[in-house]
Amino acid sequence: MAADGTAPGAGGPLRLTLLVLLGGVGVSLFFVVRLQPSSAGAFAFLALWLTVPHAALAGLLLALQRRGQPVLPWCVAVVLVVGGGLYLLVDAIYWHPDAQSAIGVVLTPVLQGVAFLLAAPLAWWAARRRRAAGA
Repeated sequence: MAADGTAPGAGGPLRLTLLVLLGGVGVSLFFVVRLQPSSAGAFAFLALWLTVPHAALAGLLLALQRRGQPVLPWCVAVVLVVGGGLYLLVDAIYWHPDAQSAIGVVLTPVLQGVAFLLAAPLAWWAARRRRAAGA
């Protein structure tokens, strides 16, 4: 039995969450292309800025998995954070574009960080309970 409660080789929630993160990166990069930044530097900055949270969350999940920690609660938190970030981007770019939408796009990774900081104690608590139940 793996640390996330799945049988070895079954994939489990970690693989699915990593695919969600990869999809989030792809969608974020698509949004950068659609925003048509004025220069290559602006494009590179915005692309990097919008994808850093995804890379950090993937690194966290992989580190937890290597340490043998239950990752399912963390996967749920990560999927919610990524989904919320993509929702904010869609809202700012397509549903309610206005003069302040650029601020919303630039603040999206910051808001994702805040959302993760709010979700992390719950994920930690759930992982701790899951670990205790499995012991």
